Amino acid sequence: MVSWVLFDLNGTLLDPTPVGEPAGLGPRGGETVLAAAVHASMVDTMSGTYRPLPELLRAALEREVALQDGLEEGIEEALQRAAAMPPFPDAAAAFGVLRGAGVRVGVLTNSATEAAEAALGSAGLEPELVVGSDSVEVYKPDRRVYDAGVEATGGRAEDVCLVAAHWWDVLGARRAGLRTAWVARKERVLMPGTGPEWTGEDLLATAQAITCVRNPPGQVG
Repeated sequence: MVSWVLFDLNGTLLDPTPVGEPAGLGPRGGETVLAAAVHASMVDTMSGTYRPLPELLRAALEREVALQDGLEEGIEEALQRAAAMPPFPDAAAAFGVLRGAGVRVGVLTNSATEAAEAALGSAGLEPELVVGSDSVEVYKPDRRVYDAGVEATGGRAEDVCLVAAHWWDVLGARRAGLRTAWVARKERVLMPGTGPEWTGEDLLATAQAITCVRNPPGQVG
């Protein structure tokens, strides 16, 4: 068992699907925009720059609107939706399963801490701890973000599990010494070599796997 589970926020607990709708993007537009912003954040970290995530999301939205001949006038509303994305339906239940097993629940995110707290409040989710990228001014998968999350728990890396729906986040956390779990909902097929200890089809199944250790490593339950 672990003492803490830290969830990734955007795309793991919160659903980006509605983000692209006001800008006239396709049904996967929100996911595409989030992925592009994440790529930009990685470039910033590797090149020694830190820009707030909303700035990266705006740039990604503007590019996707141009690519898809979307609606420029919808960009502001899209950004508002990005700041208050809906939770995946099983997010609260996953929290409950973990807490019922005596595991403390937090969030470790590339969003700024204050923005993440606001988004979680809008989604009706109440973790005990929120650590944002602004605490170290770099983005995941830089190990400094994972180190900051572990430090905030007051424990050791081996007592903390990161749950993410992104293989690269899982791999980054594992290389920083955390235990890891992957939510298969969107990616479906795990990148070879990622090596999470637990996996699940959705958040609830992943939480159950962590608490019950019912799945062999690397198997979706």
